[in-house]
Formats: sequence, structure tokens, C-alpha cells
Amino acid sequence: MNKLLLHLFFISLSTGSLIQSGCANSNSRTTKDTSINDFVKRTLQTGKGPASVEAADFNKDGFPDFVIANTSDSSLSIFLNDGRGNFTQATGSPFFANRYPNDIAITDFNNDGNLDLCVANTEATFLSVFSGNGKGQFQQIKNSPFSVHSKPHTHGIAAADFNGDGYTDLATDDWAENKIVIIFGDGKGNFGNEAFFTVGNRPYQRLRSADLNRDGKPDIVTTNLEGNNATVLLSNGNGKFHEAQGSPFNCGAAPFGVAIGDIDGDGRQDLAIINSPTITAESKGLDGLWILLGDDHGKFSTLPGSPFKTGKSPNRLAIADLNNDGNNDITVTNSNSKSITIFYMSKSGVHKSQTIEVGNRPDGIAIQDFNSDGKNDILVSNFDDNTLTILFSK
Repeated sequence: MNKLLLHLFFISLSTGSLIQSGCANSNSRTTKDTSINDFVKRTLQTGKGPASVEAADFNKDGFPDFVIANTSDSSLSIFLNDGRGNFTQATGSPFFANRYPNDIAITDFNNDGNLDLCVANTEATFLSVFSGNGKGQFQQIKNSPFSVHSKPHTHGIAAADFNGDGYTDLATDDWAENKIVIIFGDGKGNFGNEAFFTVGNRPYQRLRSADLNRDGKPDIVTTNLEGNNATVLLSNGNGKFHEAQGSPFNCGAAPFGVAIGDIDGDGRQDLAIINSPTITAESKGLDGLWILLGDDHGKFSTLPGSPFKTGKSPNRLAIADLNNDGNNDITVTNSNSKSITIFYMSKSGVHKSQTIEVGNRPDGIAIQDFNSDGKNDILVSNFDDNTLTILFSK
């Protein structure tokens, strides 16, 4: 365990008990809908210690479903959507996902047309891969989990074809050595042949990947907790990377995670970064949201006003349009404030912000239109409550 004070783990150390509790939570229940601000709130019961939550259509019915990592259960739960925002667990859910699943990447790693899941198992030095059948069920592939050289253990995961061979590769953090590590896939369920790339000081938590310079190749961003900056690695397309001009980019105190998207409406990829010094024992500074605007060549500049005020100990964030004005907004989970903060964006910056109470220790977020009304909705996992808050846009 590293020195972070408020990370994910008030959990049993018995692997056997983890498996049992993960498989026991097969039923879900919801509470009564409640109107709040511009949203209608609903609560859904999950497994123990829900952390990362990601949305995608797992059963090919055209409606976004979601997967949630139950960290304390060492399990993943799949919730299928009926198109009206009602969720039921898929057959076989939850299922064992190896020790302490933390971050989740969704991809089709074996090119069969079905979405698969790749998981970073924190407190362990491996990554897990689960193949989907297109109906909402997942099975761990033959050689999973895959060992990686990550000190002291993995936290984040990104999945993309980093060497241009048509097969999905996996990237994770090696933060004690200030590096990231990539294990390359062969399209047949095997991952190996590690490659390492140096980044900033302590690339902790969730690295992310996207094409940042419009060359059709997936690049990588890390937030460097003790460097107070973000590293941008541009892909050469052959499994190698070079650091973007100007990288690493200053992004405030104790950057703890990043989301990638067009924030100012210019068609270019930008970076939204959370500053969370109060979530660590070592850091000093202000909690907040830092925004870096991209130039389509891998260079980034700070949006004036950064950092923008959040609640206490922000830990996850997502980018999506929440008020249908055509501009992407930014939503941040505030781990120690039992809340989320929504930053409504305009082309010139933050237009206004709104704070909404959710559950205890919100620790994951996903945004999609879950009830087919043309408006994006918000999912937030509440680690200490074993619940998921659903905020349906009015």
C-alpha cells in the first residue's frame, strides 16, 4: 500500500471471502425517484466498494449499459438498460474479476464485433481481460490475468492499438519508476512484450489515450501527482512514443486524473484535469479543476481561471454536454464532499457551476443518455454506500 490516505481500501484481505461476497450480490434494488435541481435522482444498489463505472452497449440493443468495478468484492457487475433508464443485472453478474479491480477499459480486443473488458487490478501487478459475447456476459480469457512490471502495482488502464498491427494493446502505470508500461496484444488473447516510456514524477491513477494531434494514432496522457504536471506522449505508430513539444504541461497541485475531449468547441482535443492535494498525505495546494486547451499538434495551454473550485478531494471526471447547448461540460466527483460539481462550459470558458449531493465517497462517473430522451444523464458510484446514483436530466 502506498502513502495515499484516502484511496480505495477499507476491505477484507481474504481472497476467499472476496470471491464469495462478489458472487452473492446478484439482486439489485432502486429507491424512489427524487427531483433535485435540473435532475431526477435515483439510487441503485451495487456490490461492495463500487469504484470505476463505464458505459457502453454490451448487448447490442442500441441502449447504453454499464459496468461497475466492485473493488471490495473483487468483482465486476454488468447492468443492462431497457432504453428507459431501468437497469437489471445481466445473467452471471457480478463475476469475479481478480484482486481489487480499479480502472476499466472497454474495447473489442479480439475483433469479433463484441465489446470486451480490460481491468487494472490495483494492489496487484497484473491486468485482467474478459471477452464479451454480445449479450452482456463476460468470461476471463485463457491467459488472463497478465503480469506487468509495475511498481508497486497498477492503477489505471488504457486500451488501443499502439503499434499499428491491428490488435489491441494495453497501457498502465509504473509510477514508482516514473514510467508507463505497454503490453502488446496479438489478437489471439495473448499480451506481452513489454515496452516502457518515461513520464513525469509519479504518474499516479488513471492514464488515458486519444489521438491528440490528428495523425490517426493513439497518444497517451499521464497526470503526474508529485510533478504537478501532465505528460503527453505522441505515438510514432510503431509502438514507440515521443514527448510532445512543451511536455510536461503545468496543471496545478497534485493532478489526480484526466479526461480528454473538446471543451471549448474548436474541434480540438483538450484535457480536463483534477487537482486533489487533500486526497494525499504528501501534497499541498488547492483542490480544483484545471483545463488545458489543445492545439491539434500535441501542445496545450492553460485556460485562464484554472484551477476552478470543486468540492473536497476530487477524484474522477467526465466530459459531455449536459444542457444541450452544443458545448461539452465537465463533471467532477468530490470524494470527501459527498457531491459532484458540474462545470457548464461555453466557448470562452466556464459559464457557471453547480454542485449536487450524491452518496458517500463518490468514486466513479459515466455520462450517457440512459433513458432515450435526447439528454445526457449521469452515473456516480458511491464507494462507502455500495450504491450508484443516477441523475436523469430533466
